[in-house]
Amino acid sequence: MRPDQQIQINTLLLSREELFVRVYDLEQAAAAILGEPYPFTRPALPSDLRTKRKNTPLPSERSVGFQPPSAAVDSLRRLERLETAYRVTYRRFGQVVTEDHDDLDALRTLLASQGAQLTVTRIETIDLGARTKAVLLGEARR
Repeated sequence: MRPDQQIQINTLLLSREELFVRVYDLEQAAAAILGEPYPFTRPALPSDLRTKRKNTPLPSERSVGFQPPSAAVDSLRRLERLETAYRVTYRRFGQVVTEDHDDLDALRTLLASQGAQLTVTRIETIDLGARTKAVLLGEARR
């Protein structure tokens, strides 16, 4: 399963849990009106089950442009005036790839997907002429 799919599924599961809790609260309010317990039962929720999280290996600190994922995500921001997209440079399976993205959430998903075979080395904002406006991750070019 791709990381963006996992994020979507987790969001849906959290929404589902919120709704179950809301139903339970309404059932308790109905029981309070009756003045006695009504035979409502709370359904089992996915979050009731505790599972071990597996540790995903982080790229080596020696790899080019390495920055811990949390620090990289913290450096992100929404596009400002005159900025039209993010230009992302990353290394995947030994090849350097540069892409332009206009969706901040997709960029966050890419950063969260870093591992042994994927390392984001640079993120910059660009204008309509594809000129760099700001460097958000990585060193500024000289």
